[in-house]
Amino acid sequence: MSTKTNLDEQSVCDYLSRHPDFLLNHPYVLLEMDLHGKSQGLPNLALQQQRLLREQNQQLKQQLASMSHSALENEQIFKLLSECQRQLWHCNSFAQLAEALADTLSRPANIMSCQLLPYNTELSQLVNTRLLNNGVYLGRLSKQEQQQLWPDNDHVRSVALYLIGGSDKPEAILAFASDHAEHFSPTNDTLFMQEFVTTLQVRLSALA
Repeated sequence: MSTKTNLDEQSVCDYLSRHPDFLLNHPYVLLEMDLHGKSQGLPNLALQQQRLLREQNQQLKQQLASMSHSALENEQIFKLLSECQRQLWHCNSFAQLAEALADTLSRPANIMSCQLLPYNTELSQLVNTRLLNNGVYLGRLSKQEQQQLWPDNDHVRSVALYLIGGSDKPEAILAFASDHAEHFSPTNDTLFMQEFVTTLQVRLSALA
């Protein structure tokens, strides 16, 4: 009496991974396999393996380049925020703070504008729509929202918004604008900025 075993593709892949010499020990299996590609004809398995290794190597290079770029950006952000933190304690008014932040944090090439906006009721809809959950929004705004923050600029493609103070008692909004659609996105790391926002909130409270 024979027992029928149902195997799915993943089971076959797992088995071959555990037994990499299987095809060497059972070369007749290759004769029964359909290895014809649509445009490549009958490929050589060694060449196929080399191609996969090259693709993996290219992917690793791209990942390393991306990590290196992110590390460089984080270093630049850290230096700018450190400079801003030193400036905070020399500012004696909201206006001085806003001017210092606009000057320093607008230096990176991809940032068109940085502004510290005092909270008013006209910003309540924006806060409720974009900043109610965790006080941070990165991404794109509607045309109406953009005009509310940057009425004289039609080239804003992505933004970063940070709420100063709690959503129940907001004090200000720190707003960044970029002309690159993907510069600010929800996947960006905001650790440095959130720490800076905490320091900024402490300084604003001291000036109140």
